Amino acid sequence: MQLTTAKNYLLLTERIGKKPMLRTRFTAQAYFVLAALFDLVDQGILGIGDAISVKDEQKFAELPDYFGVFKSELIDEIKQGHDLQKQLEIITSWDIANQIYDGVGAELLADGLVEKKSVKTNLDTHIIYLPKDAARKQVRDYLQKQIGAAKISQDAISLVMILEELDALKWVFTDKDELASLTAEFHQKVDGDAFYTKEKALAKLAQDIITKKKFWFDSWLS
Repeated sequence: MQLTTAKNYLLLTERIGKKPMLRTRFTAQAYFVLAALFDLVDQGILGIGDAISVKDEQKFAELPDYFGVFKSELIDEIKQGHDLQKQLEIITSWDIANQIYDGVGAELLADGLVEKKSVKTNLDTHIIYLPKDAARKQVRDYLQKQIGAAKISQDAISLVMILEELDALKWVFTDKDELASLTAEFHQKVDGDAFYTKEKALAKLAQDIITKKKFWFDSWLS
């Protein structure tokens, strides 16, 4: 099993700044879990219609240990018969995000694409997986090549869509003319495509869930 979307998202997103992006930034974390969810759907392990379902029981059972919390919470949601909007709230789980992050990060470390760093913030010390410059460039070049291809792969569509939701493509393609050209070409190829339309609707629902949760956090902390 390859979590291509989630891994590439981490390689483009993780930073050492005021706060490590995928350890402390709620929105970045939630979209990271959404990227992993898209990977499981794209590979036929999960299905999404009116609700999330397990399509391949064997592959679902064989998911790496770092999907432990994700699996238990998803199964609980399915057993309770919750609708898609309620089920998708699992993407906002700190425990799920951190567990998947540690697993994916360790795999990227084994592949030599990241460095393990200890970063101290105002509140805590975090272990993060900092992507190497060459790894970031590799993902950037991959997306550029995919957008220019006759048919864009599903994982590339998922990643570009998430980056657009975050208004983050401008940080991947910093040249404004290149960004405008690639964005136009991408939408010329995917707008109206059944796969893109379905995942775009899911991303929009996820955005609504994330926004509501952020408002809840703000009111709770104020």
